[in-house]
Amino acid sequence: MHYPLKKLPPQPILKLCISLAKKLAPGITISVHTDKQSFFLGNMSVSKIVRADRPGEEVDITSHNIKEDSTLFGGEFAKDNITSRRRRKILSDPAKLKEYKFDTETVYTFDFYEFIADITSWSLPLGFAHLDLETILGRQPIVWVGKTDERYIWQGSLIHKKILSEQQSLAVVEDEDDDLIED
Repeated sequence: MHYPLKKLPPQPILKLCISLAKKLAPGITISVHTDKQSFFLGNMSVSKIVRADRPGEEVDITSHNIKEDSTLFGGEFAKDNITSRRRRKILSDPAKLKEYKFDTETVYTFDFYEFIADITSWSLPLGFAHLDLETILGRQPIVWVGKTDERYIWQGSLIHKKILSEQQSLAVVEDEDDDLIED
């Protein structure tokens, strides 16, 4: 279910924020003045770290020391192990991104660490203030989807305990089958 964004900043500030977002992530598509607001970013152009490994050679994701390695993507990535900054710049161009494909034989690792949003407090630290995400998003989660052209292949939701009702929060904590970590 989709709910419209709430309490957006005044138009001049919103326009400035969208302009800044497009400079930071040139491939971003932002739609806030429609019935279904959305923000689309290509995973390859925004992930902090991306790896492609052969099966059995994949990185230990529990090591907290994952290094960028995109040489298996081929093309200009095959020449050298390109830095994550360079990869994001190259693949933020949708036309360039279409030159690269994923296969089912390679093991892909993505690091989505993001410093822009503070997920633990459900806020956006703006330097001079923290903007509560619930103010803008209401009670809806942040949703990630994997998409190829027009086909959706996976979806994940990030739900903070602040947006759950007290009854829902208690039900989540009491469900022993979940692998959730309590505060």
